[in-house]
Amino acid sequence: MRIEVTKQPYGSNNIPFLNYSTENTVSIIQFLKFKMAYRLNGIPKLVQRNLGFLRNYSESRHPFVYSKEVSRAKSENMPIVALESTIITHGMPYPQNLETALEVENIIRQRGAVPATVAILKGQLTVGLTEDQLRYLAQAKGVIKASRRDLAYIAAAKLDGATTVAGTIIASELADIPVFVTGGIGGVHREGESTLDISADLNELGRSKTLVVCSGIKSILDIGRTLEYLETQGVCVCSFGESNEFPAFYTVRSGHRAPYSVADAKHAARILHESHRFHLNSGVVIAVPVPRRDAMDEKVIEEAINSALTDAKRKGIRGKEVTPYILSNVSEATSGTSLETNIALIKNNARVGADIAVEFKKLKNADNVNDSNIGFRKGAENISNFTRTFHTSSNTRSGAENCGDDTPMLALDMKADGDVLVIGGANVDRTYRVSEDTIQLDGSTHACVMDQCGGGVGRNMAEALWRLRGGRTKLLTAIGDDADGKYLEEIAPGLILNGCVVKNGRTPTYAAVMDSRGECLLGLGDMALHNDITVDRVNNNMTLLERAPLVVLDGNVPQITMDHVLEQCQRLRKPVFFEPTDRRKATKILQNNENTVAFSSPNVAELRAMATFLEPNLRGSLTSDLEEIKLLSKIVAKRVQYLIVTAGSKGVFIVNKNITTKEPLISHFPVDYIQNVENVSGAGDCFSSGFVLGVLLGLRKSLCVRIAFETAKAALLCKKTVPQNLNVRLVYPKSIK
Repeated sequence: MRIEVTKQPYGSNNIPFLNYSTENTVSIIQFLKFKMAYRLNGIPKLVQRNLGFLRNYSESRHPFVYSKEVSRAKSENMPIVALESTIITHGMPYPQNLETALEVENIIRQRGAVPATVAILKGQLTVGLTEDQLRYLAQAKGVIKASRRDLAYIAAAKLDGATTVAGTIIASELADIPVFVTGGIGGVHREGESTLDISADLNELGRSKTLVVCSGIKSILDIGRTLEYLETQGVCVCSFGESNEFPAFYTVRSGHRAPYSVADAKHAARILHESHRFHLNSGVVIAVPVPRRDAMDEKVIEEAINSALTDAKRKGIRGKEVTPYILSNVSEATSGTSLETNIALIKNNARVGADIAVEFKKLKNADNVNDSNIGFRKGAENISNFTRTFHTSSNTRSGAENCGDDTPMLALDMKADGDVLVIGGANVDRTYRVSEDTIQLDGSTHACVMDQCGGGVGRNMAEALWRLRGGRTKLLTAIGDDADGKYLEEIAPGLILNGCVVKNGRTPTYAAVMDSRGECLLGLGDMALHNDITVDRVNNNMTLLERAPLVVLDGNVPQITMDHVLEQCQRLRKPVFFEPTDRRKATKILQNNENTVAFSSPNVAELRAMATFLEPNLRGSLTSDLEEIKLLSKIVAKRVQYLIVTAGSKGVFIVNKNITTKEPLISHFPVDYIQNVENVSGAGDCFSSGFVLGVLLGLRKSLCVRIAFETAKAALLCKKTVPQNLNVRLVYPKSIK
């Protein structure tokens, strides 16, 4: 392994020791503790783990904390927009700075995203500020402008710091927030060819994955040279709107053209999405012109800037003090008009940035939906199934580890000779595929082809197990006494327990409207009856639960019922298999600290939600790579004996604790690729059912996964969610004596 270290030139902005007095003296060791925490950002996690000696310098896993609002947004996978705090402490006077900060945050909330203003408070890097913290910053004195070179010093000395564009980008990378909104970015200063005064913002943009929404480069700078520098750094620069004209902060035009333009937020989000897919690790700048009604006259602002620059030079003002000095002077020279423009443009940027964050989250959610299809793809080569094991401790070794694959996954109670009990949702799925190429959303009627089948995660798993076990499975659910309820009962006679029909109830339904290519345009769900999966229904079937060899729970079960079932299973030492169904419901089994389960089968998004619930300040990447799965699984494995993580085309990862070392072990099972896929909606549920069958047969881990893959493939090749010809001979012929 080779690690390259870039040596910074003396006098550069990345040397933290040169420009500080001894007023806030800290020890070098204390300084290095915080310095190392920040320097580790950007080093691959595998490298960090192998550099074990660095751990002694880090006081905590992460050098930042979330606000409650941002922590909740993280756990619920909501779009988040990062905001800098220098604009509060150095960019505007009080009270306009506070009023603007609060208004900008509210604009972002109104657009469907969550604001995360970044600052360092008493040495603690904080992502997301409360209103009280914003009020404090707006009036605080002596707050340091925090760029890359300043972060470690401020943290070590436990001072207050307002993050610049560069500082906020670093925090955004640490907190995994891909979209950041500001007024304007720094750049090459005028006469920069002589002074070499270049903002650290530009280097940070060149080594981050963040999309920055701004109104261009502050017009007090050399815009042409800054654009050249950004090109050298590999930063994708786009103007926002129809024109390629690059804005100049206070004015719509700068006289320079952006390399590209984006028409709207969706286009910008796609650029960010592709940038992440290519692992470019360089930023994107979306330059949004100030609204014309708020723009300033170009001649007036240029004269004010030139006057302020001359005055700053005469007074010997240099470095990071130049920008706030000039902004203040320009505001005074323009009788406050420039401040009004500054406020208007940051609000407009907040609207655009929030829209981009929302659109980007939609793209990522679509990726996660694809990931839940456990990686089967059309038209790919068949790849043999094999197992490779990874150890999650810092002493990772190459080669296979013994994960106990020669023994059954679970020692089942042989006295529990009854039917498997599945408790979860049941609904009717309907798809409407429009046969016309163009769809008019104006009340017009369009020709379509409608199809329906049984749905619901719990119901799908129950039907698959019912067919695989020759009818030895029961489903506890809630359906209406309507035609849809009768339809579900007829699919697998005897599967749904007596007492599950709700008088005058509407059977849950899901409808998907698709275009002629099969792309889903709209999904509609009526799932209210899931709330009738009550504690009383469970108690009425307690004998069945007591005799069941294993209980399956899906995330549609109401929280109070789930807690009751888990309590009873704990009392009876009954193994539970939990299927999360989606990221919002994945944390239900974790709400009670006493709850543990034997198995759970989350996809990566659901695993991330579970881990973030257990550790709210967890830093997690949005990419479903092995390192993230290791990190997340190690946290969730404290409450789940076996995790079966489906990771899209990367395959399946099974996590369990090594009996000897107590460390989690991860077994990786690559996917088999198949052709002629008919339907993907039931594949994940059938995968889980096949895995449960292997557990009930007393098979080792690799064979359980093999059966799971075979069951999922049978579902993919069938138009129904669960194949009617599904049986144990089809997925595991060797089990027939």
